[in-house]
Amino acid sequence: MNLHTIFLFLLVLAAYINLYLTFQNRKQNKKTKLPISSKEWREKIEDEKFKSWISNREKLKVKRKIDIDH
Repeated sequence: MNLHTIFLFLLVLAAYINLYLTFQNRKQNKKTKLPISSKEWREKIEDEKFKSWISNREKLKVKRKIDIDH
């Protein structure tokens, strides 16, 4: 074995170790616990949209009532 072969082997070994550690890091990140579940988040967004819709509906009723009176 000459010196270039040893360096090539060490380079390949370092690349595989780097790849292994990268995948281990990604696995750990996926295990994090979210503060709110997706179902709760969806219900919250739908509730906000519904409240906004009701509010806009009331404003339109008032506007129509004013337009009819004039």
